[in-house]
Amino acid sequence: MADYSVLQNNFISGEIDPMLEGRLDSVKYQTGLRLCQNVLPTIYGALVKRPGTRYLASVGSLITKARIVLFDGGDDNRYIVEFTNNRMRFYAMDGSLVLHSGSTHEIATTYTDAQLDDLSCVMNKGVLYIVHPSHKPAKLEKTPTPPFTLTELTFTGGMTFSEAGDYPSTQAFKGGRWYLAGTTNNPNTIYASRSPDETGDRFLNFTFSESIDNVETVLPDHAFFLQETDMHGSRINWMINQKRIIVGAGRSIWMDSGEMATPSTFDMNVTLNTGASKVRPQAYQGFVIYAGTGGKTLNIIQYSQDSGGYVGTELSMTARHLLTAGIKEFTVTETQIGAVIWVLLENGSLLSCSLDIGNSVIGWARHPLGYGQDQNEMVVQSIDVVPGSEDEYDKLLLVVRRSGALFLESLSITIPDTLLQDSASPAYIDCHSYHYSVAGTDNVNVPYLGGEMVDAIADQAVLPVQEVSPLGDVTYDRTFMRINIGFPIEAKVTILRPELPSNGTSIGKR
Repeated sequence: MADYSVLQNNFISGEIDPMLEGRLDSVKYQTGLRLCQNVLPTIYGALVKRPGTRYLASVGSLITKARIVLFDGGDDNRYIVEFTNNRMRFYAMDGSLVLHSGSTHEIATTYTDAQLDDLSCVMNKGVLYIVHPSHKPAKLEKTPTPPFTLTELTFTGGMTFSEAGDYPSTQAFKGGRWYLAGTTNNPNTIYASRSPDETGDRFLNFTFSESIDNVETVLPDHAFFLQETDMHGSRINWMINQKRIIVGAGRSIWMDSGEMATPSTFDMNVTLNTGASKVRPQAYQGFVIYAGTGGKTLNIIQYSQDSGGYVGTELSMTARHLLTAGIKEFTVTETQIGAVIWVLLENGSLLSCSLDIGNSVIGWARHPLGYGQDQNEMVVQSIDVVPGSEDEYDKLLLVVRRSGALFLESLSITIPDTLLQDSASPAYIDCHSYHYSVAGTDNVNVPYLGGEMVDAIADQAVLPVQEVSPLGDVTYDRTFMRINIGFPIEAKVTILRPELPSNGTSIGKR
């Protein structure tokens, strides 16, 4: 039998659906993998191993569920908001809890565990606006004392959103107006506040008309509402501002007319006859990324001047097998290797999609995080992104449940340009923390890892897997100055069967 040497030097498609394994002619097959785990496809065709997540804080063993949202008031005014059952806490970007009068600053809320995933949170001018179909709209502000203040909002005008059934489920800001939609009583109606005047924004003013010279008059700056009646029995699931107001409904995607929004000009038209789930969409460059019906697909759309509407494609077409659990939420990060969409599934699994539309790069991978003693307990509960700066790329924030405890972690995708192991180097260990001893030591104390089997890299050397004592102490048989310690990561890559020269196809032959 002849011997063949086969070269695959391009992996940009990442893991592909088993349904494509018969498509030997497809570029996706030729650049794809059967398994792509804890590595990331890059626009160059290479694969890079995913760096480990960094431990920021322990949420607590008594808390069963948490959701995180970035409070982004600017580079020096960013905090992580932690929503748990009827409670809100705050972290600085280094993972330290925000204090008030010497104690952890907490705010009591009426948001239950079951409602956290449906909170719509949008930042505008340094204020976090929060809406939910079972609660009055509220805003979270950074204040001198206490550090944060949560306020239930009171509206004026023809729509006050003050009664059960009238609470909105989705929101967007555009052109100085606050758009609210998706109430229980009017699931297909969009409301827009008054536009700004010389006094400032009027987000809480929903006055639709006023009497001028005893005549009821509608002015261009008045609030307005639009009820769509042809959504075929579906409802508005989300809104987003991407040059236009884009609306996702159960069976269609809508866009506004593009004119300056006034009571007489605002209108919506169907731009795509395809459904959208209630998963929050994301704006990225000139695109809108959203989850399809049932959260089983991930799609991307962009405005086309030629068609006068939005056109799009399914990003998950070649990897639908990865999304069978359904998308819970997703976010986009700009990294050293390009754009990466992080997708959190309903079962707590984490996926990535490396994306470069201009170079036709759509590469999927799965990312089971390092786990503790009980592998089945490792689930990701929530994700968000910290935008980068001129000197830094974006960071992914995660809440991860391991062995009954919740951890707040961050992830930065970097490619090492040195072998030196210091605090800035990417440690390929999950939930890791960095420790430094000037004099050198053979022991490190990591209480959050108590009772777990851990991996460690010390002074560029990989140490053997070791068990941490219940109190968090672990001792090694050598001294070191620098150590990164956490849960081990397992990276795996399996190639597809190549097509070899033969009498007919070689696939299926031995």
